[in-house]
Amino acid sequence: MASTVVSMARSMLGAVISVAASAAATEMSLLMGVRKDIWFMKDELETMHAFLVTAEATKENNRLLQVWAKQVRDLAYGIEDCLDEFMVHVGSHSRSRRLLKLKDRHRIASQIRDLKARVEEVSNRNTRYNLITADASSSIDEVNSYTEDIRTHSASNIDEAELVGFAKAKQELIAMVDVNSSDGLCKVICVVGMGGLGKTTLARKAYESKEDIANKFSCCAWVTVSQSFSKIEMLKDMIRQLLGNKSLLKCLKDLEGKEVRIENLSEYLKKELVDKRYFVVLDDLWTIDACKWIQDIAFPSRNNKGSRIIVTTRDAGLAEQCTSDSLIYHLKHLQIEDATHLLLRKSRKTHEDMKNDKEMMTVVKRIVKKCGGLPLAVLTIGAMLSTKKVTEWESIYNQIPSELEVNPSLEAMRRIVTLSYNHLPCRESLGSMVGSVVVQPNDPSSIPGIDR
Repeated sequence: MASTVVSMARSMLGAVISVAASAAATEMSLLMGVRKDIWFMKDELETMHAFLVTAEATKENNRLLQVWAKQVRDLAYGIEDCLDEFMVHVGSHSRSRRLLKLKDRHRIASQIRDLKARVEEVSNRNTRYNLITADASSSIDEVNSYTEDIRTHSASNIDEAELVGFAKAKQELIAMVDVNSSDGLCKVICVVGMGGLGKTTLARKAYESKEDIANKFSCCAWVTVSQSFSKIEMLKDMIRQLLGNKSLLKCLKDLEGKEVRIENLSEYLKKELVDKRYFVVLDDLWTIDACKWIQDIAFPSRNNKGSRIIVTTRDAGLAEQCTSDSLIYHLKHLQIEDATHLLLRKSRKTHEDMKNDKEMMTVVKRIVKKCGGLPLAVLTIGAMLSTKKVTEWESIYNQIPSELEVNPSLEAMRRIVTLSYNHLPCRESLGSMVGSVVVQPNDPSSIPGIDR
C-alpha cells in the first residue's frame, strides 16, 4: 500500500511539472508577475519527484513517508487545477494579447502565490522529518546530482521576450522544419550551440508558433531530456502530451497488476502514432545513445505523415549522427550591436546615456566583447550592472572570465553565475539571482525594443 501511495504521488508530479514548465514559459505569467513563483514551484516539485523516485528505489515504506507522499499528491492536484485554469485564460487571450480582467488576474496570482507557500512548506517537511533514511545515502547522492542539474537548467531558461535578433533565427528554423510537406518520413532537425546561446528559447519560440507550426500537426509534445532522465517517466509524459491524459490512464489501466515496463509503454505509444502527424521537441540531448534510444523506442519506424522532431543539443557530433547536415541549425552568437542593445536594456540604460558618457561607452564595448555574444552572459552581467553605479562597471568587467570571449565553456558560465551571486545587493539566495535573469518587470511594454 505504501509503495502505491508513493508511486501515485510520483506519477502525478511528473504530469504537473510539465504543466508548470509550459505555464512559466507563457507571456501571461510575465505580465501577471508570477513567472518567478511558477519556476520556483516547478523546481521544488522536480526535487520532490526525485526524492519519491529514491524512496521507491530503496523500498522506503514508513508511515511518515506515506503521509508526506499523500500531501505531495494533493498539492500536485491543486497546482494542476490552478495552472489548468491559468492556461485556459492564456489560450483565450493569446491572439489579441488582451489582459485578463483585473479581478481574475489578482485571484489567479493570489492562488499561485498561496500554492508556492504550500510547496515550500511541504518541501521543508521532508527535510524536517528526515523521511528518507541514511541507508539510502548512495541514492541521495544521485538525487543531489539530479537536483543540481535542475538548478543549472533553470538558470539557462532565457526569457524569449528579452532576446533581440531572434526573429530571423525563428523564421530560419521554421523554414527548415518545412511544415507544408505533409507527407514523407519523419524528419529530425537539430539546433546546435553551446550552453547560454538560447537553443531552448529558439526551439520554444518555434514550438509555440501556432500559425506556423502547431496547427499543422495533429499532436505536439515538449520533452526535456537533459543528462539524467527516467525512461519510463519520459514515455509516460510523451503519451500524456501526444495522446492525452485519458490515453495514459487507459494504458496504465491495461497494465494494472503488472510491472510497468519500457517495452509496454513504447509499444502503446508507437502504435498510436503510426497514423498521426506529430511534432516533438527533444530539448537538451547530451548523448548519441540517448538520441538513438528515444528515436527507436518512442517513434514508429513507418510514419509517412510528414512528422517532425526538433532536437536541441550542445554536441555537433550528436547532431551529425541524428540527421543530415542540411537539417542542422547552428545557432550563432549575438552580433555586437544586438548584444550591446541587450546589455543596455538589462542594465536599465539607453544608447543616449552611452553617447553622453564616453567612459560608459568604453566599458560597455569592452564588456560586450568579453561576453562573447552569449545571451545568458549578457543578460546576467546586465542584471548585475543595473545594481551598480557606472563608475563601478570597470571593476565588474575585470571580474568577467576572459575565456568567454575566446573559448566559451560551461565552467566559464558557472563563474559568471557565481560572480552575479557575489554581487547581489542583499546576498539573496542563488534561486533569487537566477530569477533576476529570467524574469522581467511586470510591465514589459515599458522596456524599449522588446523583440516580439
